[in-house]
This record gives sequence, structure tokens and C-alpha cells, in this order.
Amino acid sequence: MRLPRQHERTQACRPTGPGRQATSSRRARRGRRRLTVAALAAALTLGTASVPAHAAPPAEAERVHQLSSSAAEKAIDAAESQKGTPYSWGGSRPGGFDCSGLVQWSFKQAGVSLPRVAHDQVRSGTRVSYANARRGDLLYWADSGGYAYHVAIYLGGGRMIDAPRSGDRVRERDVTRYNLAGAVRL
Repeated sequence: MRLPRQHERTQACRPTGPGRQATSSRRARRGRRRLTVAALAAALTLGTASVPAHAAPPAEAERVHQLSSSAAEKAIDAAESQKGTPYSWGGSRPGGFDCSGLVQWSFKQAGVSLPRVAHDQVRSGTRVSYANARRGDLLYWADSGGYAYHVAIYLGGGRMIDAPRSGDRVRERDVTRYNLAGAVRL
């Protein structure tokens, strides 16, 4: 079962042609109710006190802890080989990347499997503070609700590599501190 992500709920992600707009039909309400029941059932099974209906399911990728420094360096080398590649929303190939697509592709080159979406990638390792981040850790930015909406690879020395936004390209730059939520060690 796949629950909707924050970025999928935006108007830009929905078709706008005639007859293709979202409707509040009985079938849609029933589908939302089923998602809520499934999320609550998962929460009870996992023993958590409460899980919001929009909570993401557990990441499908195997959790990898204490990634070797050579694997981290391979991932960084892969990301750096893509400098100048245009940002492409949903892109996960050398022709165009979004932030999580670049991270996923780069770590795959190092033999590490990560989920596709930034929020799930953040859940694939151990969270550490930015002050304790090491080269090869993932940096992530989150909204006020805790949803991770951007991810980058930390290079050390206050630098990172990422695919920043539409109209930009994969590049190395200073770490942006606004909404920086922390780091993840794989």
C-alpha cells in the first residue's frame, strides 16, 4: 500500500485537464478511510501510541549502518561526476536529477540501496546533529511538521553536493542552514 507524500498533494502534481480533477466522491472518501484504518492497524502492530493517517510506511530499503568510508567516498565521487547535470523534478538518472534521485543514484553506484523519496532516505540510517556530521552523511531539511523535503550529501567543511531546485544544476555549495533539520549516518 502506498500513502500519499506531502509533495504529491500539491496542485502542481495533479492533472488539470477536464474530467481529471480530484473530486470528493464517496469512493474517494472510502479510500481515505481505508488508508486511515491501515495506518492505525500498522501503528497497533508496531506498538506505537499513535500514527497520523498521512504517515509514510516503513522504508523498503534495508537499513545500512556504519557505512564504510570507502563506500561513502564512492558515492561522493559518483555525485561529483554529475556536477552540471540539470535539475529535473522526479529525475533519478544522469540526464536529470532531483535531490533524492541524486542521492539514491550516487549511493547505488557505491552498492548501497536507498529509497527514492527524501523523507524515506532520512529514515534509512541513524540521525545525528549537523554538528556531528561526517563526510558522506546525508543532510536533510524538514518542514515544521517534520517532513523531510530536501536531502544532500555532506562533503565536510560546511560544504555539500545536491540538486537544489528547478532551473539549477547539480553542484557543490555551502550548507544552507535555513530549515536544516540534521544529518543521517548510513
